[in-house]
Amino acid sequence: MPTAQDYLEEQFLQMRARVLSLAADLDRIERAEGGASLLESDQRIQKLRRAVKLVLDERTNRAEQVQMLFSDMSPPPSRK
Repeated sequence: MPTAQDYLEEQFLQMRARVLSLAADLDRIERAEGGASLLESDQRIQKLRRAVKLVLDERTNRAEQVQMLFSDMSPPPSRK
């Protein structure tokens, strides 16, 4: 079983690339017409901001918490 250090060595470049990709996407939105106001008002962006905070938090179960943030918790339609 790999150690935490082994896992970090193996995955670091991919982790860095995913963070960079998100940053680049947000930059593109910001530079587009209406982007600055969209970054402040769009609920999806707000969820992304909360998700990044969860990822950076030192708690456990980060993946579960982020998944729950993006999950639709509304009740399913009733079947008649």
